[in-house]
Amino acid sequence: MPLPKPLLPLCLVLALAGCGWVDQWVGEEPSPEPEITGGVKLQNLTLRQTNAKGELLWLLQAAGARYRDDDRQQLEIQNLTGELKAEGKTAYKVQAKAVNVRQRDGQLWIEGRTTVTDLQQKGTIVADQLVWQGDRGVLIAQKNLQARYPQVTVTAKRLEADSQRQELRALNAVQVTSSAKEAKDLQLSTESLVWQQQPNRLLAGVIGQGGVTVRGVAGDRQGQRLQAQRAIWSISDQVVTLEGGVQVQLPNPALRVEGETVRWLIPQQQLVSDRPVRVQSSTQGIQGQANRGVFLMAENRAIFDNAQINSQPQQAQLRAQRLNWWIPQERVEASGQVEIQRPNAHLRTAQLIWRIPQQEVEAQGGVFYRQRNPRIQIQGQRAKGWLDRQEVIVSGNVQSEVPLRLRLP
Repeated sequence: MPLPKPLLPLCLVLALAGCGWVDQWVGEEPSPEPEITGGVKLQNLTLRQTNAKGELLWLLQAAGARYRDDDRQQLEIQNLTGELKAEGKTAYKVQAKAVNVRQRDGQLWIEGRTTVTDLQQKGTIVADQLVWQGDRGVLIAQKNLQARYPQVTVTAKRLEADSQRQELRALNAVQVTSSAKEAKDLQLSTESLVWQQQPNRLLAGVIGQGGVTVRGVAGDRQGQRLQAQRAIWSISDQVVTLEGGVQVQLPNPALRVEGETVRWLIPQQQLVSDRPVRVQSSTQGIQGQANRGVFLMAENRAIFDNAQINSQPQQAQLRAQRLNWWIPQERVEASGQVEIQRPNAHLRTAQLIWRIPQQEVEAQGGVFYRQRNPRIQIQGQRAKGWLDRQEVIVSGNVQSEVPLRLRLP
């Protein structure tokens, strides 16, 4: 019986709809060969492929293999080990117990559970289906894949690791879990992800639709959720920038924040928005908006610039250049052109403290008070009032040195 021809490789044509990928592997089968009966078993097999420059694209060894007569292009390999090379240098190492292998025209296809070690980034990629495009230095993985790196773990339906651009791209049902100490167990979910490994940042939601969700799943962050159309996660300094329809849900006490751009400074436990932001506390009956906001999560405190908040229970509206809101204590400190209004009264001052549960306000500096019915206007340096009792005391540089007490209607 004549010996079979050497293994012929398979040419794979890969593309993703809209961005160079496909849902399933496709290839060009070679022309039919003469029928061969039986099978051929090989031992201590070496597979190697070079490009036009004579540079190695891969070098694989196998303890045993079988070349089957019903698939002239495929080897069943036991105990596979070897190297995947880009521009003559080893980019990845591969290891598998039992896989099917095809190769052709600078492309290698491995089907079966395989572990790939990323030598540049010191991570591992595990998947049931791999393609190595040697001329491009690109590894494509599908089926039950997981990429584990010192900084993050990534799972997805499809993944493409580009050794030359030092970039990893993931698509469909992407989950990223942080391994960093300051962001332990932080999770990011999206439909598309680009990991630029040289600047070490993740770009989520930048391809197609689907948005981004970031969750805190442990410790003080449990129940914390941030959603947006896009997100940039700088792993080096642990800053997550969310853009487009941002919604932040903070627990204990429950607080909802909305805006167009929010930066999460993870080590500092701060949320920062340099653009207009809206806030709502359903438990306190407070809604507000500001041109800029900073949330100090460790202190449960928020600072707003050029802000306005409305308290529905007290039917009161407060405006100021700077608001400092102690959220659990339900206390607001305001400064810079402060105004507080109720249906029949208006108080203007330079500084104000509002204790919301007690419905108590204290004002200092350039106090001006006015009410419509009965018509009253008065100025002073200090004021203290109780919204529920409709009572205010104005003192300092008034018509009488004795504090003036006014009963509000």
